[in-house]
Amino acid sequence: MNSKEKGDLSVIAAINFYGSLGYEILLPIGDKQKYDLVVDTGEKLLKVQCKYCGHKPKNSPSYHAPLRVMGGNQSFHTIKRYQSNDFDIYFVMTREGAIYAIPAEIVLKNTNEIALSKKMDKYKVN
Repeated sequence: MNSKEKGDLSVIAAINFYGSLGYEILLPIGDKQKYDLVVDTGEKLLKVQCKYCGHKPKNSPSYHAPLRVMGGNQSFHTIKRYQSNDFDIYFVMTREGAIYAIPAEIVLKNTNEIALSKKMDKYKVN
C-alpha cells in the first residue's frame, strides 16, 4: 500500500470508531484542511487528524507517529509542523490495528513525533 492508502485506512477506522459511539461524522471536501474529519458529539465539534503508523524506529518497542505534514513535488519539498488549532484529536492506527485517540494538547507537547509507548495506553480505544 502507498501512504495515501494507509492514511485512508486510518480515516475509515476513525469513522467506524466514532460512528459506533453514535456521533455524526463530517468529511471535508479535498485535502486542504489540517484535519481529516469532524466529529459532532451533539455537544461540540471535534476536528480529528488521522494517521497510519507502520514504523518502529530501530531498537524501539513502540511505534512513532509523525507530527508534521510533508508535501511538495520534484522541484521542492515542504515540512510543516502541526499548530495548536489544527485539530482537537490525533487519531492513530498502527499496523497491528491498535487505535489511539489522543488529545491535541498532549500530542503537541512533542516536537517531530509521538511515541505510542505504555504511557499512551490510556488513550488506546481498542
